Amino acid sequence: MVVADTVVSLGVLAAFYALLALGMNIKYGHTGLLDFGHVGFYLIGAYTAALLVLPPESGGPDTIYIFGANLPAVVGDLLFFLPSPVTDLLGWLVAIGIAMTLAGVVGAFVALPTLRLREDYLAITVLGVSVIFQRIVQAESWLVNGPDALRGISRPVGGLFPLDGSTLGGAVVFLFISGAVWAVCAWALGRALDAEILEVAEDGTRADGSGDRDSTVAGRLHAVATLGTDRILGERAATGGDGLLGTVAGLGRNQHVGSALIAGTVAGVVGAALAFAVPMGLVAWGAVVSVFTWVVVLVWLARFGADFRTVDYLATLGIGLAFMLALAPMYYLTPLWQWLPLTVLAFAVVVGGTAYMATNWDRFADRQFRYGTFAALWFGVIWYFPLQILTPVLNGNLGTAANVVFDSTVWMLSFSGAQPTIGYSRFLLFFFGALLFVCLYVMELTVNSPFGRVLRAVRNDEEVVNSLGKDPFMYKIQSMMLGSALAGLAGALAAMYFQVLVFTIFAPRVTFIALLMMFLGGVANNRAMIVGAFLFWAFQTATVELAGFVAPGLRENIQAFRFVVMGLLFLALLYYRPQGIMGERARTEMGGSE
Repeated sequence: MVVADTVVSLGVLAAFYALLALGMNIKYGHTGLLDFGHVGFYLIGAYTAALLVLPPESGGPDTIYIFGANLPAVVGDLLFFLPSPVTDLLGWLVAIGIAMTLAGVVGAFVALPTLRLREDYLAITVLGVSVIFQRIVQAESWLVNGPDALRGISRPVGGLFPLDGSTLGGAVVFLFISGAVWAVCAWALGRALDAEILEVAEDGTRADGSGDRDSTVAGRLHAVATLGTDRILGERAATGGDGLLGTVAGLGRNQHVGSALIAGTVAGVVGAALAFAVPMGLVAWGAVVSVFTWVVVLVWLARFGADFRTVDYLATLGIGLAFMLALAPMYYLTPLWQWLPLTVLAFAVVVGGTAYMATNWDRFADRQFRYGTFAALWFGVIWYFPLQILTPVLNGNLGTAANVVFDSTVWMLSFSGAQPTIGYSRFLLFFFGALLFVCLYVMELTVNSPFGRVLRAVRNDEEVVNSLGKDPFMYKIQSMMLGSALAGLAGALAAMYFQVLVFTIFAPRVTFIALLMMFLGGVANNRAMIVGAFLFWAFQTATVELAGFVAPGLRENIQAFRFVVMGLLFLALLYYRPQGIMGERARTEMGGSE
């Protein structure tokens, strides 16, 4: 389960860190407010949510805190007619909402004295306030257990996991998870069909005039995955139909939202029925949904490399293999004086050769971002598949190799126990991903609205905004509230994920990690925050795994050295691609995206 567990773990971490970076992006990317104390609002959200869900007493003298609201139990008493897992989750949602509100309000009040001054005053002031918050948490033992960890934070619906679908509660949870995943995949597949290489005209033909969209493999898959509802809803939306079907169609033909909702509902019901009533039904439907997600990923990769030819795939495969071989001395040589210089030399040769190709080969020069992405993908595929199954294949254990591939492909299920189950980490990925999707959608609406256009005008030239009768100060306050509230949401999710909070988690470096994610993905591009967060944690995970191949005494040094490498890569990114990997999205004057 190397691939599946790694992807799920990365997804969970990237989800709430992407929210943290999204809050920074609202402040700096869209409004131009440099906030070096962003972690302070992350801290407020985490500890507020923890205190709201903790019981009044910790159950031991080692954990002391000012109060415990025990919101899951309070909501359970008020809504006694609902199952306890539902009220438990509702209690957490209320705590998250309060944590977001408090972080947003504090963000506004902290910014009030300094927003009318130069931008650097805000950065310095908020940095100082965040350090004060951290020191208060550390020094005041009566507040949140002082320098010791605040423990006892229970996770919502944790008692249901791991679930195998054989119970009614497990089937219901599987209904929501599989239905949501199917809906997102159907929506993403529809978006891919409407994208550049498969863009569909009003008459249903492709942009290159090669025929009907349903004549392509992806088009047929989308028709099956949405049960044909995409075309029906498109016709209903075009004719202005009313009723329930017309309402669903009105959710957005171009976004394929209506058909995705219908297909997701059907898929969830089918999956729940199979998991509850059919032996091995959970595995069967989990495999179907998992394979569907990988197919959608391949469709998007095909769209991303639409102008790739065989030579491009071979070149990127060669680059990925070269970086893999550059790590060989670390794997096979034990003495430090042997593997370290050889590894550095090998990397220097590979990096130099890659840079030479990028500047002297036109195909590479015109597709540098895509070449880099595909080379990294080849590296990951080789690392997690051929290398994982090489030993059992060489030993003749083909069944073990097949199990490794199957377990890694069916990412929705965990096969670590006696029987396949859905672990809690999968639920966290679903829950965090859903919150991230909602926040991203709301923020996209916000920055594409007149309010968002004023924020960008404030960033570019406050005098122009003033001349148009708008008060830049009020818009800055609102931007600080929005960004701080998102940081508070990220903190609340961090409390749910870690279950233990200690003041060292909220060091000032967290702010600069959020800045790194923002610059890595692309400033003023909300969607790029997900890319930046995922790449950051992918780098963290990769370096931890690489450190496992060296002697135990050197692992800490290797893991510390990765921050030096990260800093050098960040400087190179700022020098060669200051707009980030994805760059700022172009927007029309009316606020829509081009």
